Amino acid sequence: MVKNFLEINFDNKNTELKLLISKKSFADTSEKITKELLKKIAEISEKEYGISFKDCYSNLLKVSQKDLIIIENGILLINQTFEKITDNFLTLLRLAQPIYLKKELLVKTDIIFTILTPKNMKTSNKLQLLSKVSRILNHNNIKKKIIGIKKAEDVLAILMNT
Repeated sequence: MVKNFLEINFDNKNTELKLLISKKSFADTSEKITKELLKKIAEISEKEYGISFKDCYSNLLKVSQKDLIIIENGILLINQTFEKITDNFLTLLRLAQPIYLKKELLVKTDIIFTILTPKNMKTSNKLQLLSKVSRILNHNNIKKKIIGIKKAEDVLAILMNT
């Protein structure tokens, strides 16, 4: 079965600056334990993007500060790379209660975006992609909008039109 992905294309000339998004890659959860949240991201990544749960979960467990971007409004962006993918993918978890993903960051979050990129992606393109997504997530009131939305398509519309 071929999945239909929505896409955010940041540069028509450079296909590495495109994010593919499955409507089912956005989830609400009441998890309060970091490992359970990471399992949820890995489950979505496997089901929607074909990334092995084991690979994704083990990568997420090793997440370090260099893999995390904390947006001023409390949104957290996780960046992970994988050998066996050829496209960039996006997941979103909205949490019922804010948590510390990593206590040493001293920042609680209740919205976690994860960008999954191919390992062979050029560093300059990866940095551009992360910068563009970070800028979108840093817009005024975007967190309020994301929290209030019921359907994944509406979150996507906000991301594509910001």
